[in-house]
Amino acid sequence: MAVVARDQIVSKNRSALRNHVEFAAFRMARGLTGQLSPVGLAKIGDVVGNFLATIPGRRRQIIDFNLRLAFPDMTDEERRALARAVTRHFARSALDAIRLQRLRPEELVAAVDVEGWEIVERVLSYDRGVFFLTAHIGSWEVAALVIGLKMEVGLSVVNRPLDNPFLEAELDRLRRAFGNHVFGKHKIVREVLAQLKKGGGVGILIDQRVRENQGVEVPFFGHAAWTPGVLARLARKTGAPVVPTFAFCDTPGHYRLRFDEPVVMDDLPACELEVVPLTTRYMAILEAVIRESPDQWLWYHDRWKQLRLAAG
Repeated sequence: MAVVARDQIVSKNRSALRNHVEFAAFRMARGLTGQLSPVGLAKIGDVVGNFLATIPGRRRQIIDFNLRLAFPDMTDEERRALARAVTRHFARSALDAIRLQRLRPEELVAAVDVEGWEIVERVLSYDRGVFFLTAHIGSWEVAALVIGLKMEVGLSVVNRPLDNPFLEAELDRLRRAFGNHVFGKHKIVREVLAQLKKGGGVGILIDQRVRENQGVEVPFFGHAAWTPGVLARLARKTGAPVVPTFAFCDTPGHYRLRFDEPVVMDDLPACELEVVPLTTRYMAILEAVIRESPDQWLWYHDRWKQLRLAAG
């Protein structure tokens, strides 16, 4: 289950039957997670992921194109191996995300090694609140849940609802149980300002594609990519520091939550405070982290759709 950027493109072609079938599958998977250990679930995820990696279709075409674009020096076999690893990771993550619903807050905290929380404490002393920059890598929901527990006023997330309303209700229940709040569709700026004024945190993901002219075009893995400019605009408006934040899956049922050095508006020259240079900086941070653990990023998202369609 995902926390996604508000600018992500939403599919409208859904039926009530599809929603019910997906929710039934979710409930079956939730029953399974109650019977198996994290290691057992990971093994099932590997089997499912390996199977899904063999199925031809649009998603396979997208991941093949994305990996060729981002890693031109890889051999075909290396890219195929990475594609299989990506599919296994997200099959594991889907089952693990369901397992999280069964955990008490203290059980989740015990399963997470936190690196760099002192960075968050330091920037909170500026009395401007804090933005958390992250991506669809590793276990981003774990990052949000743990931060919500560690911050006195919780964490707010800029997102759009899941396409399936039944699954969205489940995800919303989980987030709120761990102290998180999701912004609605309207008056985002007002809500962000109120959260920062309380000394709270706001999580934003900007690694997915937006429609042309709805964001800004910046480099990503050496190629132009339309990217949400919301974080740059809000950070410039509020002066709140931006802390890169990532949760990685090290072993089944165990996570590593890392906070990196912040991007502080007061430390940047005026020429780098515009939306394009700021967004370029943020995406360079995300790219470097994705290169560290490429098997844990969402490569089957159609990130460079315009280039893929142009290539035929």
